[in-house]
Amino acid sequence: MALIRRGIHRLGYARIAVKDSRLLKTREFYTREMGLLETGIEPNRVMFRCWHEPYKFSFVVDQSDKPGLVEIGLHVRDDIDLEGFHRKLEAAGVAIEAAEADSVLKGLGKSIAFDVPAGPRIRLFADIQQLGYVSGFEGPDWVAPKAIRGTAAPLNINHVAITSPDPERCSAFLADMLGFLTSEKIVDEKGKTISALLFRMAKNVGGQEIAIYPGTEVKLHHIAFTKEDSSDIMSDGYFLRSDGIELDLLGPLRQPYGNTFSVHFFDYCGVRLELCAVGRMTEVHPEIQPVVWSTSNLREALSYYDEALVPEEFFMPCL
Repeated sequence: MALIRRGIHRLGYARIAVKDSRLLKTREFYTREMGLLETGIEPNRVMFRCWHEPYKFSFVVDQSDKPGLVEIGLHVRDDIDLEGFHRKLEAAGVAIEAAEADSVLKGLGKSIAFDVPAGPRIRLFADIQQLGYVSGFEGPDWVAPKAIRGTAAPLNINHVAITSPDPERCSAFLADMLGFLTSEKIVDEKGKTISALLFRMAKNVGGQEIAIYPGTEVKLHHIAFTKEDSSDIMSDGYFLRSDGIELDLLGPLRQPYGNTFSVHFFDYCGVRLELCAVGRMTEVHPEIQPVVWSTSNLREALSYYDEALVPEEFFMPCL
């Protein structure tokens, strides 16, 4: 039986670096506030996953004197696709770094990594260790485990947002070389793309795995995690603020660009995070058309309620 869709089929993980001695602040924040599960600890690295994810990790934090986004991991269907991408990228003149299983991250199969023009470093892989759902694969309990109730406890990683000096070039590469589709984009008065939401998964939360915003450099803007509904976002925003967590962008907001209800905030190392719910339904189909916003209604695109939101401030990276 033939597979329905080949190529990239999900966002595998986000990997970042922070200045945090022994990663003590990182471990405290992501377990006690975010409710992520630790799945791997090394001298200069800690791995996490969300309670609703079966794979070993979806979020990796390294200790480094150079903080920022290290790479975005994308899960391809199988080794055939991994080899196909290798040939396609190499033929286009893209420098490829191949790695054997467990050589980059423990639990990760063989992979290839490369830099996207005016964009992030991407790593493609076909295999990753599965730990299973917290309550197993047989008749699992879909309620957050008791140990992490009272934390944000997101279901899964949702997307990674970056800034780029050339969003149009970056998004075109992701579309042409990796098969990404655009769910929404923002264009200037000449029709040039200044921001794009790109996806490979059919889902109704956010409609993207990679978000590209304008900026002077390729930097991390935020990492987003999925919640079930808008009431979760409101309560999570309250609890985070009660714990002294710095909220960003005027607190919980409705964002027409992506059609999400979300709250943005910062961890103890200054990494901007997002909890998001609802959103536009996306479908991996060649006839899908992106929603287009213009710079003339940019303020409305970024926040439905908060007229005081300044677009330039929204696009500022965190690392």
